[in-house]
Amino acid sequence: MNILIQMGDSYPDESPCAKRMRCFYDTFTANGHTVYVLAPRADKTVYYTGGEIKEGDAGAVYCPTVKLKKKTVVYRLLNSMVFGITSFLRSLTLGHIDVVVTTCPPPLINFFGWMIAKVKRAKLVYDVRDIWPDVAWEMGSFSKTSIYSRGFEWVRNFMLKHSDLIIAVSTGKVQKIRGYNPKKAKVYEITNGLDEEFLTNTSDEEVVRQYGLEKFTVCYIGNLGLAQGLKQLLEVAYRAQKRNLDVQFLLFGSGADEEHLKSIVAKNDIHNVQFCGRIPNKEIYTILKNSKISYVPLVNEKLRDSVPTKIYEALGVGCPVLLSACGDSAEIIQKTGFGEAVPPNDKEGLWNAFITMYENIENYESRAEETRNYTLEHYSRQKAADTLNKIIIKELVRIA
Repeated sequence: MNILIQMGDSYPDESPCAKRMRCFYDTFTANGHTVYVLAPRADKTVYYTGGEIKEGDAGAVYCPTVKLKKKTVVYRLLNSMVFGITSFLRSLTLGHIDVVVTTCPPPLINFFGWMIAKVKRAKLVYDVRDIWPDVAWEMGSFSKTSIYSRGFEWVRNFMLKHSDLIIAVSTGKVQKIRGYNPKKAKVYEITNGLDEEFLTNTSDEEVVRQYGLEKFTVCYIGNLGLAQGLKQLLEVAYRAQKRNLDVQFLLFGSGADEEHLKSIVAKNDIHNVQFCGRIPNKEIYTILKNSKISYVPLVNEKLRDSVPTKIYEALGVGCPVLLSACGDSAEIIQKTGFGEAVPPNDKEGLWNAFITMYENIENYESRAEETRNYTLEHYSRQKAADTLNKIIIKELVRIA
């Protein structure tokens, strides 16, 4: 088959979306398919395995769009709309296509993914990493009565109605989608999961020394943005400092709330917190491998069907997870027993969970290998992608 993947993130890259699409690409090509990945050209050179990525590598077919000079609603909408148009036009040069996979977010590009499938007479797979506008409502980004909400609702309902196959990254998302469109039987869970290639990395002693990971380290790795609820971690760090606990808190990443979080640290004279910036994937392995606790938060209890990919990576390398979330994410921690999960914004609960883990860290360390094996068995990204390949053949090829 000829499979076309349409995505709105830079590719290949180290974002969760890019990693997911790269795994799809690897699995599809390993099964004999020809795969094209329509993606916006990166604002800067991106790397996947240490070498510069050129068009054609990993199936990359680049499409021009408006750069995100500012992460405002207007720029995001313009970026998505222009990419949607150019990806449609670029698809016309690719010849015969059997299956189109369009991933959300960003949601606006999905309509153009449907257009590509329509023109190419291809089957359409709708890959839902976040349900829009639902996730925006849950985060409080805009109200259900706003013009943005109505527009995204239209796209969501259109895609649910016109897709030949729908996949989503968590059990909660699958259930919610089925609730929106109960007559649509072909909705499957294809988890993000743990990328097995992540475990082929080795611990870098230079990185260990650079960040002082010999100490008891609590790490956070990800966006410093609106959905992360990182103020809670700063409060835990402040209380740990007051109790003279020999613990450091390292925050890796960048985002919209970074300066605000730094101002909180400065205002409260918190000395055990460091903002370390963004790091490449191979260094993430070293950070998690040598940290005692990985902190994974969601901003509120409404994000019940969201599962941050860092949960899988932490479990895979044997780093216990301190989770501030409900729903699907908490269920994973409960199943593995490799961490503590508390509801978002439960400040006292988070502190008590941290102390519990701090005082019993040896018990977690003794179960690291067991947890790694469980994660590979139940949450492998490669196994999920292979399942998707089988589903596409079963559900789409036979009705083509």
